[in-house]
Amino acid sequence: MYPHPNPLKQKLAADQCITGLFIQTPSADCIEIAAVAGFDYVIIDQEHGNFGFSETVHLIRAAEAARICPMVRVPDHGATSIRKAMEAGAMGIFVPDVDTAEQARQVIAAAKYCYQGNGGTKGACPTNRAARSQGRDWEGYVKWSNDNVLLTLLVESQEGIGNLDEILAVPGIDSVALGRFDLAHEMGLHGGRYGPELEDVFRRFVASAKAAGMRYFSRLGSLDHDTAKAQCEALVADGARMFTMGSDRQFIDRVFREVLRPMGIESTAGAT
Repeated sequence: MYPHPNPLKQKLAADQCITGLFIQTPSADCIEIAAVAGFDYVIIDQEHGNFGFSETVHLIRAAEAARICPMVRVPDHGATSIRKAMEAGAMGIFVPDVDTAEQARQVIAAAKYCYQGNGGTKGACPTNRAARSQGRDWEGYVKWSNDNVLLTLLVESQEGIGNLDEILAVPGIDSVALGRFDLAHEMGLHGGRYGPELEDVFRRFVASAKAAGMRYFSRLGSLDHDTAKAQCEALVADGARMFTMGSDRQFIDRVFREVLRPMGIESTAGAT
């Protein structure tokens, strides 16, 4: 939070890995537990979480208090959604459903304050929460915001994959992520986001990101310790440094099932 530098950008600049998880429930407790466990960031999920904007602000406050970096996945790539999340104090913005280079340019403009001809169009308000009422040094805050908020574009469709090289050529993107589940759904794979078809797409995605010198987010395809460790080592060797490990819902679901298993109780519902 202003005026301190973004710790995620500092770690990435030092070639260190960062880890985080999605928060899809309005639970400050989950954020505090994630911080104590050692995660670097949480992604407060306005797209798929079951909470509104007021809860988002409180979850950002919880992350700040717990000293874990708050990101927000906004519900769409509209300028208003991006501005509100940034003004609430998000240190990173995940923008879903980016399909074209023009959409990428609009997202970047919406996330940047106008400064020295950079093309930024983000609305300005000196009393917004993130600025801490820094109307007294507005230029300093503008420079800080433009430099420190980590902007990630999610490519989640076959159209986006087809336009990926053009999207990655747009200046101002900090990182990209592949929306495996949405893509698998669109391809008729019924949630098979770690099958061979999606793995081929992911390899093309990684090749394009590396060619563009772009940071990319990865996600381990298994929570089994040995399998996940091998996957992590392979991804790090391939240049990955940003890992979103799952969601609070997913982890709670897994623990509930494991607690019941010694009692001989197996859930009849499918795993999330």
